[in-house]
Amino acid sequence: MLLLYFLYFLVFSFVFCRSEFCNEDKCLLPSCLCPTSNDNPMPLAFTELPQFILLTFVGNLNRDTLDPIRSILNSTYRNPNKCPISSTFFIDHVHTDYCLVQRLFDNQNEIAMTTSSNKCPLNNCYNESNWHHWTDDDWHDEIKQQRLNIVENARIHQSHIKGFRVPHLQIDENKHFEYLKRFHFHYDSSMLFKSSSLMWPFTLDYPFDQTDCINCQQWNGSFEALWQFPLHEWTYTHATNSCRTLFDSSCLPTDLPHSIDLLFHFLLHNFERHASLSIGYRSPFIIQLDLSLLSQQNNNLRLQALIRFIEYILNSSSHRYVYFVSIEKALEWFKYPRSLSELRDFWAFSCNDKIYEYDIDCLNSESNGNDQGKTESLKSDGETNVDHSKMIDYQAEKLYPSGLAFHALWVSVLLILSVLFYDKYFTSM
Repeated sequence: MLLLYFLYFLVFSFVFCRSEFCNEDKCLLPSCLCPTSNDNPMPLAFTELPQFILLTFVGNLNRDTLDPIRSILNSTYRNPNKCPISSTFFIDHVHTDYCLVQRLFDNQNEIAMTTSSNKCPLNNCYNESNWHHWTDDDWHDEIKQQRLNIVENARIHQSHIKGFRVPHLQIDENKHFEYLKRFHFHYDSSMLFKSSSLMWPFTLDYPFDQTDCINCQQWNGSFEALWQFPLHEWTYTHATNSCRTLFDSSCLPTDLPHSIDLLFHFLLHNFERHASLSIGYRSPFIIQLDLSLLSQQNNNLRLQALIRFIEYILNSSSHRYVYFVSIEKALEWFKYPRSLSELRDFWAFSCNDKIYEYDIDCLNSESNGNDQGKTESLKSDGETNVDHSKMIDYQAEKLYPSGLAFHALWVSVLLILSVLFYDKYFTSM
């Protein structure tokens, strides 16, 4: 019996100790990656790593924001593998034109989501008269409803909706992670870290040091194979404080005009921090773009600075290691890392020659988030990016990547041996 007790102790020790810390021997790709700050966690040399710039859009997606989108995602902007740049859109339901959502998807951009109402879940950020702190049921209903909105209105299968970002970056402990896991999302991109800690994407299998996380709200728990693509505060040369986004001016010089040149160097400075050997080690540079702000006339300088930045990076011979891709595509690279020389043939970054115009059938459409009856007529005349999506959906992943099969096998063998030993020497007594 002592042997049985010892074996049970080993099994329970394995289960419970696994959640205490992240061990690189147990946490293996493609389903697990330990949190790493200001270092290179990938099984490739620094010079073989691509630098990802991940353009992520939030806010109202409709014809009023169409012009900034078209100027940023110009089909002439090409990555080193000659494919058009792509981005990720976190869609809510308010004033959303789902025809445009489908057009973005057709152009191999990623459609991710936030909550349906996009209201403030944790703190009242807009002085809403009927605001209340969200319950578990609120989180469940908001996430479930918005996924349904995209499926029914944009005719995008739910298997393609892989990413989530909490509204206004208000994380309420681990409430929304429970539902992301339940609804089979692949990643979240909501955690905001200080500019001094450039975090690489990681999985939420294990607890992590939250010292530099600004909005984690005492996050705890374990969510196996659920990835986190963290955001970071921005900084500027000789600044004493940080900015939250490109649209935040609190870290920019107060004695200089906020010109296109200054904003361009603001972008370049933060990009170089992520790309540097001494700080970011080519950690992904995520740019969060608020569409409602980007479309405002007084933010036109930021739009021009961003376009100048994109053109500078893509046209520079010294930046041939940089790829503008969606989070979905970057995630496939993290699961199956490829060196720079292999990226031209990497299946997740491939493209076809068919390019849609973003405004076809949309500018004259009356469809919006409240008009579900007309969605059938908004289908594109050509095929969507089915082949591209199938490659991502059906890409085989290694079974039991964290050594679970090995541990289960040796525990089973020990249990069988213990039963035989007990049966032989103790049952006859």
